[in-house]
Amino acid sequence: MAYTDAELLEMFYEDNSKGLEVVFKQYYNQLCLSAMRITKEKSLAEDIVQEVFYELFRKKDNVKIQSLIGYLKRSVYNRSLNRIKSTREIFDSDELNTELRDNSANSQETMEYKELSDHLNEVIDQLPEKCRLVFVLNRFEELSYKEVAQRLDISVKTVENQMSKALRILREQMAKYKKLLEKEEME
Repeated sequence: MAYTDAELLEMFYEDNSKGLEVVFKQYYNQLCLSAMRITKEKSLAEDIVQEVFYELFRKKDNVKIQSLIGYLKRSVYNRSLNRIKSTREIFDSDELNTELRDNSANSQETMEYKELSDHLNEVIDQLPEKCRLVFVLNRFEELSYKEVAQRLDISVKTVENQMSKALRILREQMAKYKKLLEKEEME
């Protein structure tokens, strides 16, 4: 039996464990599909959805939810993106460590690289949501514009527009960062 969002919220707040079980049964598959669109891995998507339900149960007394499905979808979406980002950071870290060993880079270069990498990740994290997702899928998951469009169920033109927007923002923010560094060096 399918319940309305309001009925599910009421059940959840009245009887947490039973209500959570009903919510889980109703939305689990839908949320796994959402996570799989981003992660492309079934087991990872399932883990993410389970983590979201665990967090929902853990925070039940501290969170006031207006739209249960909206809250769950947003949580799955954000957690999926964060998982992709953390995977990318592990890769970046491994790549950096190999480069350091191979080239015996000095500590100043390492520090500058880390600062630049951290700043770039911050800028990526601050991109508008759709823009960030398109950028991450294209640049870090190495999907073509067509593949990104299919995965997100949007047009290729929308992907092109979002990538243009992301690259423009990144160029602007990195130019500001470069000016800030130059100013610091002069002082």
